[in-house]
Amino acid sequence: MDLFDTHCHLNHPDYDEDRDEVAERARAAGVVRMLTIGYDMPSSRRAAALTSLDGVYAAIGVHPESAQEWTPQSQAEMRGLWDAPQHRVAAYGEIGLDYHWDTQPRGHQQQVFAEQIAFAASLDPRLPLIIHCRDAQEDVLRILREAASAAPVVMHCFTGDTDAARACLDAGCWLGIGGVATYKKSGALREAIGYAPLDRLLLETDCPYLAPQRWRGKRNEPSYLTAVAEIVSEARGILPNEVAAETTRNARFVFRV
Repeated sequence: MDLFDTHCHLNHPDYDEDRDEVAERARAAGVVRMLTIGYDMPSSRRAAALTSLDGVYAAIGVHPESAQEWTPQSQAEMRGLWDAPQHRVAAYGEIGLDYHWDTQPRGHQQQVFAEQIAFAASLDPRLPLIIHCRDAQEDVLRILREAASAAPVVMHCFTGDTDAARACLDAGCWLGIGGVATYKKSGALREAIGYAPLDRLLLETDCPYLAPQRWRGKRNEPSYLTAVAEIVSEARGILPNEVAAETTRNARFVFRV
């Protein structure tokens, strides 16, 4: 299989001792491209630096729980990361809203989210947006609609039911499917995976978080993406190789790699 992990955190400190081995295991499992996602300024710097690894691309951005980091200084640094020719920055994010933890005031989250959508467009109007949405789908879709961005939008770690999927798809989004789909209580999510058009699905691990069922409770890593491909194939009644081929084609289209 030729797989594309569209959301991983190889920049996370959990990989400081064996990052090269993790990347090699991914390639051995058929995960030949990995998008490493920033979530604050330090992780965005690390994501950009890691594009020196074979098959690794970066996304840079400020997560809603780090909204206080969105300043004129951080904006200037983000632009510098984008402009540096050695950095393969393929997306902007993860950005969005998180009403589950509420560590930042919701109004401020919304302001920073809208400002980052505009900022990403100033870098490249087609720069894909990686969206973090937790207990906030209505406001996320509203802000995206108001922004009227021309960029592809990926709903990272989509875990909703068919109605939630329909709302995201109607808004033109792609759905990022990860290890949660393998959990025993994720039947509604698997129904949504079967409902969504295959050309709107992307595969992701969100590693080191949310390992698939067979590794649940352990550190996740990109090589486990094969388990996500398998559960998507079961939900859709097609072969894993078909899932791999189609979702990788989707990812290469969205991220232009």
